[in-house]
Amino acid sequence: MFITVVYKDAPELSHIRRRSSEPDVSLEKTLLVNPICPVRIMLEYIRKKCRLGSFTQFDLCDESGVLLDLFNLPTYAYATAQFEHKKTYYVIVVRTEADKRISVLPQLNHDNKMYEEIKSRVKKFLTAGEASPASTPPPAQPAKVTLAPAGKKK
Repeated sequence: MFITVVYKDAPELSHIRRRSSEPDVSLEKTLLVNPICPVRIMLEYIRKKCRLGSFTQFDLCDESGVLLDLFNLPTYAYATAQFEHKKTYYVIVVRTEADKRISVLPQLNHDNKMYEEIKSRVKKFLTAGEASPASTPPPAQPAKVTLAPAGKKK
């Protein structure tokens, strides 16, 4: 099993700052990740490869903008149930501003058409009160089949 993680180099919150009037010249890269490992190992691997700071809060989302809330999983839990094989996920940096507002920074080039789409979808996901996938109801379980008692043989 593997997933693809899309991120930009240099990251949004790196020491390389750009002015809003300057074009975003960062390159988008992809990272193949095997999620069959403890979630903290996978997250630290992503943090290192994407050059995110040690105190930068980030998460992954799919193209629908649903955050996976990976940092709230137990340290040694496997996150394989959160991912779909061969699917693409995006690195999202989440910042809490001084006035308690939440900023969403997709780690994509600003010229990429997906940048604004992912940003608005993640904001919509966060404002809809679905701050974590754990708060959504679990998928429907298959109905249990019970057999009627067999009739008495004559």
